Amino acid sequence: MRFLSSMPLAVISALVIFSPLQEGGTTHVAQMIIRLLIVAWLGGALIEAIRAGRLVIPKLGTRYVVLVFLSLAVAATIFSPYVHQSRQWLLMITGYVILFYLLISFLDGWERVRRVMLIMVLMALGESLWTIWQGAVWSAVRPSGTFFNPNFLAGYLTVSWAILLSIAVYGHRKNALWFQPAMSPALWWTGVGSALGILLVAITLTQSRGGMVAWLAATVCILTARYGWKVAGTGAAMLVLVGLLAPSPLKDRVLAEHEQNPVSYARWQMWQGAIAQMADHPFGIGLGLYQYTYPLYAFPVEGEIARYGKVAHTPHNDYLQIGVEMGVGALIAFLAGIGLVMRELMQVLQSRLLRWHRSLILGVGGGGIALLVHAALDSSLRESALAILLVLCGGLVVSAARVTHRNTGAVHVIPIHSRLVWGISAACLLLLAGVEVSRLGMAWLTFDTASRRAVAGETDIAIQGFKQAIALDPGKSLYHHGLGSVYARAFDASRDKEMFQLAHAEFKEAIELNPLDSRLLGLLAQLYVSAAQVPSVSGRLDEQETLWLRAAVRVYERAVRLAPCSAPYRYEQARLHWMLGERPAAVQQAKEAERLEPNFLPARALLAQLWVNAGRMDEARQELHEIQVRQARYEPWNKTSVDRAFLSVDVAPLRAAVGEKGLAG
Repeated sequence: MRFLSSMPLAVISALVIFSPLQEGGTTHVAQMIIRLLIVAWLGGALIEAIRAGRLVIPKLGTRYVVLVFLSLAVAATIFSPYVHQSRQWLLMITGYVILFYLLISFLDGWERVRRVMLIMVLMALGESLWTIWQGAVWSAVRPSGTFFNPNFLAGYLTVSWAILLSIAVYGHRKNALWFQPAMSPALWWTGVGSALGILLVAITLTQSRGGMVAWLAATVCILTARYGWKVAGTGAAMLVLVGLLAPSPLKDRVLAEHEQNPVSYARWQMWQGAIAQMADHPFGIGLGLYQYTYPLYAFPVEGEIARYGKVAHTPHNDYLQIGVEMGVGALIAFLAGIGLVMRELMQVLQSRLLRWHRSLILGVGGGGIALLVHAALDSSLRESALAILLVLCGGLVVSAARVTHRNTGAVHVIPIHSRLVWGISAACLLLLAGVEVSRLGMAWLTFDTASRRAVAGETDIAIQGFKQAIALDPGKSLYHHGLGSVYARAFDASRDKEMFQLAHAEFKEAIELNPLDSRLLGLLAQLYVSAAQVPSVSGRLDEQETLWLRAAVRVYERAVRLAPCSAPYRYEQARLHWMLGERPAAVQQAKEAERLEPNFLPARALLAQLWVNAGRMDEARQELHEIQVRQARYEPWNKTSVDRAFLSVDVAPLRAAVGEKGLAG
């Protein structure tokens, strides 16, 4: 069974190499492949256990913490308002726990530790070279390698920087990852120095402030462990001084970032919102649901065109996100697990070790610390590539502690008396896991294809694709949303009542599955407005049209409760009240939209028209003046699609209306 014996290293290699290649492991295809690799390794381990007649599980100091954390993840899924989304994250967390235990079972000697770390470093060097190519040849302002976000790339590269730096500070004495006894010191230093230089250049090119903080943390930790606090402090001060004085893309970005992007300095406000959520929901809101609840805790960013338009869907702090989604208890368990692993790292470093053993474990420990520091400044552990890297770092530390203290025999042994029963049970478990993972992945691929067909106008093909995606994964609200949107567009074009009913059913199903997403309510409200088919706000409404519009108002009221700082929702309410002849309510909602977003010019234009109709020409002229001033002020800005939607208003009809009414007055 040579294949089974070589499987662990092959799976580790595949995870390390593949996970960054698909946008840092964030795509659904990447998620499917990563999970299938873990399932394959688990299957190989179970086959070996059945052949040996016993299942061996490492007895770890972190086992109770891991059990508590996993139990709280299950609870956060069971009581989640959107179970499907939470279940996806539960599968991911469970996969990481399984990977952690499989890794420790495999790493039973320093040679295997060295091999795994070598794979990590070589992959990081490949990413670095690709990043440098993007910056030098493609002139990318912030190259991101194979990641979708350069910040996460910086965190990824910092781990290998820490490993190589630790090797370098311990010098050329049989401690290289690629140890060759005959390698000359000059050649060895050239190789290590070049690798460190490549990594540092790539990290700098990402212009990641959080990545640079993580890099500095790893560097200080390694220098402190090797030379003491005085040398480390001096070195850190020199590095900071060089960073401040020497020209670099990172320095230029830091100096210009606040002026160009005020939201980038709003992490404290994000963290305050997350803390407020934890205070309101100490037992968690549900795994993976932060992106749906953050509008309730949104904050304005002054200096932006859209004050509430650029709030991130994560708190940019993985610890706070764990606390918000899983509860305070889960956060405590996670921090306790980190503390236990750090304790094992310190115990290993205090033991008598060979020089190259110490360099390896210090490097991987520094890399893990870098990831943990980065996680406090960004949602980096939501990236599969970085989460897997953290699991590898933790597993390497724990394994090194077991090997050093010669307690690899500390295991739970479960005897296997009936190979047939165990074999059938294992086969069913693996088949179920494989089918579940494949089902979710294929559903997304089908949905993605259908979405492209819908954009291309191939309605019938798109509808069939969405139906197939729903058949594969009926619990995902996004798929019902996609199908409903196609039906809604068909209804707008044909006025076919059947299309309306189908769209209505899909939107209602999507809302029932995920009652936290205000955007789904907005789609339903727009469907009701479309059903009313009101040509203009001045037209008379029949009874049925009035019913549709009042239904839309009620839906927007629900949307506002989920996203109280949304000016567009308030604006739509104002328009509907105007159509219904409810002018005071229309004025109230338009004013509220203007208060929330002073640069949301459609609300100002609507309010101006309301003033015109009421004969209040001074107020109308004031609103018109504000519209023109703000359009001129932001004309030279580099605007996003949201910004353009905020400023897009045709003032010509309003100017004419103000002029005519003014003369008549």
